[in-house]
Amino acid sequence: MAISTFRSEARQKRKRGQIDTIVNLVEQNSVIALANLSGISSKALQGIRSSMRSGEVEATIKVAKNTIKTLALKKTSKKEIVKLIPHINGSCAIIFTNTNPFKLQKFLNQNQVPAPAKAGQISPVDVYVSEGLTNLDPGPIIGELGSIGLQTRIEKGKIRISKTAKVLSKNDTVTEAHATVLARLGIQPFKVGLKLQTVLEDGELIDGRILDVDEDQIISDLQQASLNALILAVNPKIVYYTASSAPFLLKTAISQAMALSLACNYVTEKTVDLLLIKAVKQAELLNSRL
Repeated sequence: MAISTFRSEARQKRKRGQIDTIVNLVEQNSVIALANLSGISSKALQGIRSSMRSGEVEATIKVAKNTIKTLALKKTSKKEIVKLIPHINGSCAIIFTNTNPFKLQKFLNQNQVPAPAKAGQISPVDVYVSEGLTNLDPGPIIGELGSIGLQTRIEKGKIRISKTAKVLSKNDTVTEAHATVLARLGIQPFKVGLKLQTVLEDGELIDGRILDVDEDQIISDLQQASLNALILAVNPKIVYYTASSAPFLLKTAISQAMALSLACNYVTEKTVDLLLIKAVKQAELLNSRL
């Protein structure tokens, strides 16, 4: 009975400690986020935590039971934090930071950690196995290697992959054979990282999906939009002056003025030489007809 009571008290003390830690972190940070933990192993989570300790983003990740997270959020002085409670479900971690949410998600994307292939999952990338000597002893494994398209031979008592081969294409389903062989070869072909589900920043609730942006695509779209706007501005039917369009419009105006001057034989410093050339050619043409 005494042991059972001691264990119960220890559990309660541990829970109170977890709650107090979360409460303190809520008070110290302006951004509180929930991140999906599905498919993230403990080892992978350790790697993500390590990248945060040594990276440009300062953040703290806490994993606790959903009931603990809910109780802790209800105890904080930040009343708007209750907006986050309905979104605490499934396997999720809670992240505390003062970093902009977009920067946080970008950092998480850039610091994904290697993950093994699992049977049944869809491959997000092409997977190659490079040529080279393995640490595998000859045996039934040779047949398994061959079953996923690897050519092998025996060298120095070990199996050697004779030729680099693509064993999975993007969007292929990983089979049990793929998962087994890649694991035996020590290959972790995929990467996993945390994705923010819901973020509370200074009282405002943000859907995590809008934070996962492709910066290169955004820049490309902006450049194309800028080009389209310039083309529209210099259109003869529009002629809209801006700092970008003015040089093109002025160049067009100068060309049109020059053409009009030449057509009307209007003498200026710019047209005099051309008009003289024009007059000489007309004179030569007239002379040839006489």
